[in-house]
Amino acid sequence: MSINIAFSVDEFEARLLAVKQRMEERGVESLFLINESHIVYLTGYEGFSAYVPQGVLITLADSRPTLILREMDVLCATGTVYLEDDNILAYDEELLGVGEAPVWKRIGQIIASRASRGTLALERNARGLTVDNYGAFLDGLGTTHIVDGSGWLNAVRARKSAAELEYMRRAGAIVDHALLAGIGAIGRGVRQSDVAAEVNRWISAGTEAYPGNPPVVGPVMAVSDVANAPHLYWSSGVYRDGLQTNFETGAYQRRYCTALSRTAFLGKPSDRLSFIDAKVREAFEITLPAFKTGARCCDIYEQFWKSFSAAGIKKSSRIGYGIGIDWAEGGYSLQRDDTSVLSSDSTLHFIIGIWEREEGYVFSETLRVTDNGAQSFSRLPRKMFVIE
Repeated sequence: MSINIAFSVDEFEARLLAVKQRMEERGVESLFLINESHIVYLTGYEGFSAYVPQGVLITLADSRPTLILREMDVLCATGTVYLEDDNILAYDEELLGVGEAPVWKRIGQIIASRASRGTLALERNARGLTVDNYGAFLDGLGTTHIVDGSGWLNAVRARKSAAELEYMRRAGAIVDHALLAGIGAIGRGVRQSDVAAEVNRWISAGTEAYPGNPPVVGPVMAVSDVANAPHLYWSSGVYRDGLQTNFETGAYQRRYCTALSRTAFLGKPSDRLSFIDAKVREAFEITLPAFKTGARCCDIYEQFWKSFSAAGIKKSSRIGYGIGIDWAEGGYSLQRDDTSVLSSDSTLHFIIGIWEREEGYVFSETLRVTDNGAQSFSRLPRKMFVIE
């Protein structure tokens, strides 16, 4: 077992117990999870290796999960997981040389050797499990009855422990620092890449109190006259008057992410952009108290629109989602038809993005849900940053 695990063994065991309780409720003996954030959550694994087949097996009969990895990635596990060597299994490197299907067949065989012949729940919506790979997996598994286990961990992961919240608080301090550094670097004739470099630098370096950790998702940084594209990065251009920058970035601590967004403008913003900024921030503040324990996602969404609809600003996208390991974690979606109920100490990225053909703007913070409303992980000023 590693001495560099992110949480106590007791915490990992509590997470496993919560998963097993849900397995028993659904009448399954085994559960195989492929999503890397689930693997991190249940074992502590911090390797970035989801581009090849891997997963974690939980059975009601075993006291610890079984981690199944590529042979070379076992060395990543021994440095970060709480498991003993007997619970870290590998498939041969040679199998990857002939495609993924043989690997998935071997994973199926490993599961068959470790799990009973009862019902197996499989995370069938995971990336990498193509039709061909799934067929090979079934071939290796044999006759075990399979049900879909996608989304089963959402409820377990939603409520954050004190240790998880502390990692997100630290990440919040880092992302505040990084975004301010990036905004402060904007100026006429400055390369966009140099501004991005400042953000990336401080995400990696962190603060004096908390060193940064590797970013799973790099900073989104759309720069244009109307920055209305939600998922673009900087270009090779330089800054001039009239350019708007929409920053959306996150900092990480032990794979836990705290996200933050702000809009910055070089020169004098238009009256329309200033109006959007004012109305977004007004709706943001009015909605914050709605992030209470027991609130439904759809009710928070409606609370936002009670304030924002009168502004006459078009916005088609949702206003947030659950966040945790590796950014978006599923489960919560702040939209009209999501009736999910927020648990205490759950965390959400409350993002008001205006992504329309004629208009662009973004403002967000990562929030902790409490009995009395939202607590933000950010201390950054709530405003559009204007660089004269």
